[in-house]
Amino acid sequence: MVVVSTAFTAFTEVELEFLRSQRIGRFATVGPSGWPLVVPVMYTMNDDGSLDFDVDGVKLRNLSLEPRAAMVVDAMGPKRGVAMQGRVELIAPARARLLASRKFTWGL
Repeated sequence: MVVVSTAFTAFTEVELEFLRSQRIGRFATVGPSGWPLVVPVMYTMNDDGSLDFDVDGVKLRNLSLEPRAAMVVDAMGPKRGVAMQGRVELIAPARARLLASRKFTWGL
């Protein structure tokens, strides 16, 4: 299932349950050269479906220049996960929030 929107995307109960059961996602930003940076991040899930996580160094620099980002949260055995794209808000000096505007779910 693919949902495309410019607004904040709501997750289904199954997606929310899966995202709450995991703690690590792979987070991607775009650097000033146009090359992506993908790093693992520990996240917390908010009641509204947004995800909060720490940012510093290159991630913070990239997000300061380009707020669009992506995250994948997945689990092996059985293969299942949620991929998200959206905008990131810097909510504290070293803390960010991903508001997904697109998502792709598999195996849930």
